[in-house]
Amino acid sequence: MKRLSNHPFVIKLLAAFHSEKYLHFVVDFCSGGELFYLLQNKRLFTEDEAKFYFSEILLGLEYIHNQNVLYRDLKPENIFIDIDGHIKLADFGLSKI
Repeated sequence: MKRLSNHPFVIKLLAAFHSEKYLHFVVDFCSGGELFYLLQNKRLFTEDEAKFYFSEILLGLEYIHNQNVLYRDLKPENIFIDIDGHIKLADFGLSKI
């Protein structure tokens, strides 16, 4: 399996295991929640905030695509914010190599 966990704007998969009923993933803790939640509360980003988040998303996508992975589920619900306010792209379930 290709590892995408070597970039600051891509969520890291730390471990994976399964129980009788479920598959469990252990990933980075992102205490800032989802970008979707932040958008709902703020309603509108300033131009500087929008540039900041867009730049980090773009750098994360560039890294993923340079690893020959097509990320096909980009939406605010799949973008998390870490403790420092930086984004982490997550949910690679629809991705293709």
